[in-house]
Parts: sequence; structure tokens; C-alpha cells
Amino acid sequence: MEPSESKLNQPKSKLESASTLIKRFSAGAVIGLIIAVIQWGSYTYFFDSIPLNKGVIFCLGLTIICGLMTLKWGYKILESLLQLLE
Repeated sequence: MEPSESKLNQPKSKLESASTLIKRFSAGAVIGLIIAVIQWGSYTYFFDSIPLNKGVIFCLGLTIICGLMTLKWGYKILESLLQLLE
């Protein structure tokens, strides 16, 4: 009795690992964007208005940084980032 091909222990393809990395980066980027928008809105409400170009650059920068952090350290960092909002 030979094992079927689907039951063999095959290594994951590069496409699966790339899609996993993209999903992880995207989750971190979304959380980073949410944090950036909340900070931008609260700063505008309590202090002076931030110019649009500086606000967009800040949001994009924080989005990329949070995405890279999630890519490197995994989903646990998202919990830590969200706890900082409290």
C-alpha cells in the first residue's frame, strides 16, 4: 500500500510563504494606518492642524514601519501596538 501524493510531507512552496508574508505585512500596515489616523485626528483636535502633506507622509511612514515590524516579529506585536492606544 503506497501513500497517496497528498499525504506526503512536501515542503511549502515559495508562493505560499510569499502570500503569508504579504498577509502579515498587510495586517500590520492596516493597524499602523489606524494608529496613524487616530493620532493625526487627536492632534488636530487638541492642538494645531497638521498640513496635509506632512500628515500623509506621517501616516504612510507609520504604516510601513508597523507592517515591517509585524513582518519581522509576527502578530504578537500587533497586540502590543494596540495596547499602546489605551
